[in-house]
Amino acid sequence: LKIFPMKSKIIKLVFILLVFTSGFTTTAQKSVSLEEAIVLASQGNRSLKIQKLEELRAQQAVKEAKSAWLPNISINGNLSRYFDRQIIFLPGSFAKTNKDVQEVRVGGLYQYNTVAAFNQKLFSRNANQNIKATLVEAKIEQEITADLESRLIEDLTRTYYQVLLAQNQLILLKKSLQRNEKALTDAKALFLQGNGLKMDTLRSYIAVENLKISVSHQVNSIEISKDQLKQLIGLDLKDDLELVDSLHLEENCDELKVFDDEVTIENLNRHDLSIQKLIVELEEKRLSAIRANKYPEISLIGQYQLQSQSDEAKFNSQTWHPTSFMGINVSIPIFSGGKTSSQVKQGLIKLEQEKIKMEDLNALVRLEIATIMNNWNNAKLQYEAQKSTVEAAEVNFAINTQRYSNGIGSKLEVTDAELALTTAQITYLHSIYNLKISRMELQRALGRLNSENL
Repeated sequence: LKIFPMKSKIIKLVFILLVFTSGFTTTAQKSVSLEEAIVLASQGNRSLKIQKLEELRAQQAVKEAKSAWLPNISINGNLSRYFDRQIIFLPGSFAKTNKDVQEVRVGGLYQYNTVAAFNQKLFSRNANQNIKATLVEAKIEQEITADLESRLIEDLTRTYYQVLLAQNQLILLKKSLQRNEKALTDAKALFLQGNGLKMDTLRSYIAVENLKISVSHQVNSIEISKDQLKQLIGLDLKDDLELVDSLHLEENCDELKVFDDEVTIENLNRHDLSIQKLIVELEEKRLSAIRANKYPEISLIGQYQLQSQSDEAKFNSQTWHPTSFMGINVSIPIFSGGKTSSQVKQGLIKLEQEKIKMEDLNALVRLEIATIMNNWNNAKLQYEAQKSTVEAAEVNFAINTQRYSNGIGSKLEVTDAELALTTAQITYLHSIYNLKISRMELQRALGRLNSENL
């Protein structure tokens, strides 16, 4: 009689354990550094996957263009059932009639025909230029893939540091909230003792409530930034992502090093510049391919034919008659209604457009580098200034706290000093973030952005 209650307890325990452990299997936690995130993104980012497939498609287009120089062999066969014999027209003298033209019905009611044809190009400037054009297109797709990878690293780095910035701001806000909650508790105690002002209590209460709202907003901001980071990496949004890198800087770190190299358009390894150069080259190849349409094409052709006709449908009883030949086919374009000339003029206009785009892109790159270089220098100055400001704010807060404890200073001075300290610490974090982002943008602008020099 005691066995059944024991079994029910075991079943309940197992059910509770299943429910409890199921919560841990719904999400996966990943701890990633910035370099690991870049590696994951190179494998999981959907936009990058699409571009890599486009690169493969361009490689197949090259093979398709090269196939113009491979022999073209085909075999065709047909069986025809005629209900009336075919008619041919002969001079009457041939048919031994008095008519000028005499119709004669010939041929079998069942006709079999099989043809093996062969065609091999011997000379074609158009085919050569098309191959060169597709090779350039394949190079363009490779550069587009590399450019997309570089921009993915840029977006990933920016978002990664945004999450770190938001997390560090949350820590500072929580510390500020703890200080203000303690100040509120002290203000309430002093007010109840008759040694404090109601205004100090209200000021502390308002500060605490405002900080609670700021903390809640910062938590939401972290979740949004993490979701953006997961999207870039290619992870499921349900996965829990933990960042292991730090936003802080060390002395003599890479972010503080000066770029001493002379920057010129020629020594930049930017993929957008390479893409535009290749586009200009592509338009030149396409223009050459259009002009090649004015040249003749020469091909080696051959054919082997088997045919049979009879009034019976029996395939095995057919008598097959072979016919074969080899020859040279020459195709000479003479007049196409001005189509080729119009296409050449269109190609020249398109080529001129791309050359102007190249000049414009060079100018934009120079402006971009100068702007980013200026931002990076300003970010370094801001970082050095904010580091000193934080130290001064910490000393100021300690002094005002000590003065208030000794009954010399006011609660307002302590509140203002605490606010100044929190603001200085948050601004200092922003200066570190701006310094890292500015250097990353400069590396990308110089064509040096990769996972090794982040």
